[in-house]
Amino acid sequence: MQEKSSPILSNIEKNQDYNKKFDEIFNQALEFVKSTLNQPEIHYRDRLNAALKILEIGILSQQKPFNFTGVASDSLSKSQETEAIILNPDYVQIDNFLSGEDYQKLLNLTLANQNNFFPSEVMNDASKYRQSYILLPEHFAEFHELLSQKILTARPDVMQQLKMSMFLVAYLEMQITAHLHGGYYKIHQDVDAGKASNRRLTYVYYFYQEPKSFYGGDLRLYQTKIQGNQAIIQERFTQIEPRNNSIIFFDSRCKHEVLSVYCPSQQFTEGRFTINGWIHQ
Repeated sequence: MQEKSSPILSNIEKNQDYNKKFDEIFNQALEFVKSTLNQPEIHYRDRLNAALKILEIGILSQQKPFNFTGVASDSLSKSQETEAIILNPDYVQIDNFLSGEDYQKLLNLTLANQNNFFPSEVMNDASKYRQSYILLPEHFAEFHELLSQKILTARPDVMQQLKMSMFLVAYLEMQITAHLHGGYYKIHQDVDAGKASNRRLTYVYYFYQEPKSFYGGDLRLYQTKIQGNQAIIQERFTQIEPRNNSIIFFDSRCKHEVLSVYCPSQQFTEGRFTINGWIHQ
């Protein structure tokens, strides 16, 4: 009499075989991506994003399992699109985010790049809506890599605290922003229908000269009602002081603003600096 194989054992063997084949294909893909990182003909941003993909995969492989969401906005049902969602003004703040040595190096680098900052812009080019100055990543490449690693490492715990579903990172935006005397950013949302449509998590790392020579510049985070394509401010808000060498994270859909900065000396070196950006799905 022929002995029948156990269906449970058969499924286990199939899963093991599948996992082995997947690992082989994944490792081949990973090696291909790694081989592109040092090719100068590939744009700096593309090489950086490839490196971030490798870093993200490595970090997540060391974390406990999460519930992932990969549902695109255009695939949501009509009922989901019209159902109102209330986002509370919640955030996570981590103090002493950089070592003292790295913090000082970053500050020195930022001050040395004063002439490379340019006035910030907004999509609608509205006058008197925002007053600040931007430094692009190519001027702080070393810290772009360091901050990206630390942000992606902190992300799983941050998203659990914010009760947000995990997602696979498409890429990470980053810039240095200087708010000088009179600087501000009126109420806005980091998500729009264009290139910023896939922003999911906003982060802001604060740094400045000690002793602090400015006041103001708090970030006000508003409870926000999301319904369809509308984001409506509610009554509640949280006001966050820009603590030196700390980073905050919050849902990119929450409306927020940067209150006016007052710096009596009006010197660039004594301004309010941030490394800020967005993690895209």
